[in-house]
Amino acid sequence: MKSKKSWLWPSLGFVSLGCTLLLLFGFGWALKDAWAPSAGIALPGGTPQPVATGGAWEDKHELLVTAIGDSLTRGTGDASGQGYVRGTVDRLQKALGKPVKLVNNLGINGLEASNLTIRLDDEGFKGAIAQADLLLVTIGGNDLFHVAQNGGSLAEGGDIDVQLLQTRLIGLKPRLETVFRKLRALNPNGRIVYVGLYNPFYDVPALRESVGAVIDEWNGYARRLAETDGNAAVVPTYDLFETDVTRYLSSDHFHPNADGYARIAERVAQTLE
Repeated sequence: MKSKKSWLWPSLGFVSLGCTLLLLFGFGWALKDAWAPSAGIALPGGTPQPVATGGAWEDKHELLVTAIGDSLTRGTGDASGQGYVRGTVDRLQKALGKPVKLVNNLGINGLEASNLTIRLDDEGFKGAIAQADLLLVTIGGNDLFHVAQNGGSLAEGGDIDVQLLQTRLIGLKPRLETVFRKLRALNPNGRIVYVGLYNPFYDVPALRESVGAVIDEWNGYARRLAETDGNAAVVPTYDLFETDVTRYLSSDHFHPNADGYARIAERVAQTLE
């Protein structure tokens, strides 16, 4: 009996020690990737996002679209909520004869370019932008008119300080340049389409030419940025509203209505086709 006890306890001790060492090894192995992750392994919350591959759209089985910007991207003023983004996606799908998928509509009411540049650092924005074959962008209207608007909107009896608008224009341009630069850094291959500004005050004689001149300069600057980029385009919308601006604007006299957005969507699709 003593002989059995003499080897039993040492054996149990060795087994316990072995189990302990095995547990420690397993624990350390589990922590290894957290402390020193190897290449190609993403930590929780950092799953690699799909990235646009570039190449001809004809060679892709589907087209991915991300829309970013202000209330025009959001579709404010359109009672149906479609805006120009959904109209553009539907028209492209019909024209290309293949699926065109809207990854995300990141439009935010009241957004200015300076705020957009901050948003472009958000992981959600980065992921949606990086994978898009097409980036639809509206920005700049709030930058221009927020700094020059007195007493609310025209529909509320306010007015536009054109002199202030002209003075601030030079300082506002770098905001748009930053947006283009950051978008291209996030997505080297996608097509950037910037929707040019229109003059919502075309039917106000005192503002028609003065505000129009500022918008022309802004749109011209956007075209130069697009040309420098090499894979971007500016879609002109000015002429879509000047013939009958009240017919295509919503009741706030600033945002398009459903018909106005439909005209923008058609123009964007035509530009891309």
